[in-house]
Amino acid sequence: MNSREQYENGVLSIRFTGQELQTHGVSIYDLGETLLSIQRIVHKAYLAKEGRLIKGAFPTKEERPNLALQLGERRRSSDAFALLPILADPAVQQGMKQLVEYVTSGIVGYYTGDLLDRLKKEKDENKQMFIGSIHAEVVNIINRVDTVSGVEGITIGSPMLGHETVASFTPETKDYINELKNEAYLGPYKEIQGRVYKLYPASKIIGIRRSGGSTVSVFLSDEDFEKIRYNKTSKPAYKFKGHPMYKFGIETRAISEFQADEIELIEEDEE
Repeated sequence: MNSREQYENGVLSIRFTGQELQTHGVSIYDLGETLLSIQRIVHKAYLAKEGRLIKGAFPTKEERPNLALQLGERRRSSDAFALLPILADPAVQQGMKQLVEYVTSGIVGYYTGDLLDRLKKEKDENKQMFIGSIHAEVVNIINRVDTVSGVEGITIGSPMLGHETVASFTPETKDYINELKNEAYLGPYKEIQGRVYKLYPASKIIGIRRSGGSTVSVFLSDEDFEKIRYNKTSKPAYKFKGHPMYKFGIETRAISEFQADEIELIEEDEE
């Protein structure tokens, strides 16, 4: 396979742009950090597709070679790099192609600026969790913009899929993505229940303790909060219908915050 074929068959490509890069290459540090973030995103995509994306999870020793990427070709004129699977096995190549489709569909929202809307519409809980979980990796990539290397922009593409640009990060997108760390997105519809143990009147939030001892902060409408507030039962139990609230970077389905659309008082013998 010649160098041109290596680039065009790359499962992913990374291109660094900037005026200063016409006289020197991107620094080892910025390149290394970007490559590590891309590899971690690929790992998370695999785990998400397998339904195994939880905090601290990692592909097994046997799985990692099938997911490992290597540098294929560097185009000095634009500081562009092609990434190829380490293994040449056709089955690995095909599996990586499918995985990269998953990766690119998750990254693109960070570029287009409509990530919260995309997450709201996403019905696949595994995909939704993947998109939210890669925020730290995307932040690490965009933090390479405006560094000592003279990088003014970073473009991620997928030559194998025919996409020259999947995402293009600039100082403007850098601000948008960094601001997301203070946002939360809603997970799929669920029902949870627990016993009220704390009230926060100023914010219309209650604390509940679920079976097993875990606690959840439940966000309520004014009307539902008042119903619970003036319930004369000591530590009443309720069923809450609505959506989990997740912060970006979270890698667990454990619910710590919940937005309730409906509430239902539970009788003592139902809990």
